[in-house]
Amino acid sequence: MLTAVQAREAVARCWAVLEALPDDALGRPTRCTGWTLLDLARHGAWGTSMEADALRRSRLGEPGSGEGSEPAGDGPEVLAALRSSVAALVGELDRAAELGDTVEIPFGAIPAPFALQVFTMEAGVHADDALAALGRDEPLGADVVTATSVVLAAVLPALAAEVPAPGTVVGVTGPTVDLRLGVVDGAWQAVDATPTVSVRGTSDTAVLRFALGRTDADDPALTVDEGARPFKAWFPGP
Repeated sequence: MLTAVQAREAVARCWAVLEALPDDALGRPTRCTGWTLLDLARHGAWGTSMEADALRRSRLGEPGSGEGSEPAGDGPEVLAALRSSVAALVGELDRAAELGDTVEIPFGAIPAPFALQVFTMEAGVHADDALAALGRDEPLGADVVTATSVVLAAVLPALAAEVPAPGTVVGVTGPTVDLRLGVVDGAWQAVDATPTVSVRGTSDTAVLRFALGRTDADDPALTVDEGARPFKAWFPGP
């Protein structure tokens, strides 16, 4: 897992991609269905304000989930709100040593160290969404790869929509990524077992984009076993 210092650095770097979006690009579509870059920035402003509030509540011992604020208005107003909420989030990450044991977000209370991985993944994946919309194909940072791998191992089984035959073990592997999810007692869980079907990529970025639903099984950077092609039917989120 990333340390608080590493998470702070990754979050600041990744959200800076959206903070710096040019006004004439905000109408571009993204690979998030139905969203433009402006929609993505508005979502980012809500998400980062919620994360900052959740960290603040944990630090101060205040009960309740973090609450976010979604800005209205046009591009400049949304980007200004995003910059403000990112600054608040980075400020809270600077004080992560003062956090309580858990951080409460709308999905529930999660361990504080895990929350830092979630917030890093969110920043890294949406920065990647923005870069793709701008026509730039850049690899995910090693810190984002680490955080995303930790989060997916825990979250994908919880989000599973379909369960195939008992004993199925799907491996999602890249140069450093090694996710193994298996069907045990009728449910998905992270396992340490030899995959029966695999998704393999030439880069960690390729396999994580696939696991996140950003690309499909026909991505030339991937080798997807026929039996692993239903992966996103099994795990439609996050």
